[in-house]
Amino acid sequence: MSPSGPMPWRVVSALSITHLISYGTLFYAFALLIEPMERDLGWSKTALTAAFSLALVSSAFFAVPVGRLIDRGYGRWVMTGGSVLAALLLVLWAFTESYPGFVLIWIGMGAATSAVFYEAGFAVLALNLGLLARRGITIITLVAGFASTVFIPLLHVVIDAYGWRGSILAMAALNLGICAVLHAFSIPASPERPRHRAADKATLPASNLHRVLANPVFWLFVATNILQGIISTGIPVHLIPIMLERGFTLDAAVAAYAVIGPAQVAARFLTGFGERAMSLRGIGVATMALSALAFLLLPFIPAGSWLILGFAGLYGAANGMITIVRALLPPELFGRDDYGAIQGMIAMPVRIAMAGAPFAFGALWAWRGSYDAVLFSCLGMALGSLVAFVLILALAKET
Repeated sequence: MSPSGPMPWRVVSALSITHLISYGTLFYAFALLIEPMERDLGWSKTALTAAFSLALVSSAFFAVPVGRLIDRGYGRWVMTGGSVLAALLLVLWAFTESYPGFVLIWIGMGAATSAVFYEAGFAVLALNLGLLARRGITIITLVAGFASTVFIPLLHVVIDAYGWRGSILAMAALNLGICAVLHAFSIPASPERPRHRAADKATLPASNLHRVLANPVFWLFVATNILQGIISTGIPVHLIPIMLERGFTLDAAVAAYAVIGPAQVAARFLTGFGERAMSLRGIGVATMALSALAFLLLPFIPAGSWLILGFAGLYGAANGMITIVRALLPPELFGRDDYGAIQGMIAMPVRIAMAGAPFAFGALWAWRGSYDAVLFSCLGMALGSLVAFVLILALAKET
């Protein structure tokens, strides 16, 4: 397919739909299923979130081979296979009665998500759309940003009507009947392997990477992303139980959760249009400040108050903006050379921390007997990321 041909919009629209469904069913849905599974199966929140954390670790393990297969022209088969595998694992999950089996299902789910989440979709676009990939990636990100808004209320209704097992079977049907079909028939077949440029095989200048690793600004930037990554991964899994514990009804909790997606998308729009009015460094400060403000506000919101929507909006906006900051700020801080290697060095500890976040929050809840300690920890991490980011700006001015 030519990057300028008529096919890109077909691919972009199809991947926008599949990412919306994949994130809604394979990531956000877990938060709604914790409570009914805990009641029916007797497994603790800690045990349930441990399996979810293992999926995150598993997805990191499969990310490199999945990316290599897509680079070699097998994107259609990788993403189609990922959706089929996800559907199969969802069916197994719907009938599970064994905790070891549940853990194995989620380890396998890590492989499936590595083949259908953002990284895989973006790699397919980069291979097939050329210069149009950036526009396609933006559209997919904005559409998929509504995954929680669409699927949390929808699955809430389905769980009420058909139970948690029935809702999982419905999710399996969506992954097989929509995602797998769109991947199979919308992603262009690329049987020929793309030409490998000699530059792709060139070794990276070690001296430049050593310079970056020796720069305290780099480690402060890693710290801000670790702290924000823990919050952004741990909170979605526990947010419904947190609000129920604080006295909100399930309907109110679902409504608040549904605000996160639009807030995230709106923040990305404003960030994109506001780059000329506010520098990336200013956007970074605003991101960390919004996150801290959200967790400063939450403990003072009484049960039943509409202010819970304000918390969800602030939290969602910070989540949307951190993605932009993480992707675009490093070239300003460390230069444009070795961008991929630097991003990899940032991503590695961040992914490890994110993988442990849902389990850690569940364990902290079990240890303290409430979510107060979790919220206090999130406030501390949000404030810590703000302080670290301010230090980044101060140190960057001196270099």
